[in-house]
Amino acid sequence: PRDARALHAVFTFAHSFRPRGDMLLKSFEKIDCLLSWIEERILVFSVLFMAVILIANVAARNLFYSSINATEEISQFLIVFVTFLGTSYAARKGLHIRMFILNDFLNGKPQKILALIVSISTAVFMAYLAWLSFRYVSRVAVLRRVSPILQIPLYSVWSVVPIGFALTSLQYLLTFFRNLASKDVWVSYHVKDENVDPEMAAKAMAAASVREER
Repeated sequence: PRDARALHAVFTFAHSFRPRGDMLLKSFEKIDCLLSWIEERILVFSVLFMAVILIANVAARNLFYSSINATEEISQFLIVFVTFLGTSYAARKGLHIRMFILNDFLNGKPQKILALIVSISTAVFMAYLAWLSFRYVSRVAVLRRVSPILQIPLYSVWSVVPIGFALTSLQYLLTFFRNLASKDVWVSYHVKDENVDPEMAAKAMAAASVREER
């Protein structure tokens, strides 16, 4: 009886904080939508600008027999942005490469446990990489290293590396809590695991976004 009363007290306490948890979840979803909007714009701009400057450099070589000096440097910076912000974007959309072999052999609770282990371990690993890259960027900032042509402080460019890892870690942490709270298996906070091709998952995510906007 004493244990039953204690258990009832715990459930009552947890239930009293559920409205706050729902409000916090809704607030975070708004922040996540804002982050997604920013990431998409940066990725699109980076890819388009990289294409434009590379095409312009080729045209300058063939027409004027002279190349744009900063083309390679700018392209390298843009590749860094696309790579590490793209990592977070892909995690949000559930588009990272996954192994289906073990997942296909499991059903029910074992499959859920596997999803929890994968999501939390990936979140921890991404957080560790974010910490290591932050330490590296801090050293670069102390050394005041700049790019050879544009003379841009390198720490301002490499800062996207720890930011990208941290955002990716956050996405997998959200996936962990999503799997913890839901009966279904989720590959990301927004995408349910239905053993479909990543391209199909992206189309499903796009369709869901359109429905939400309507």
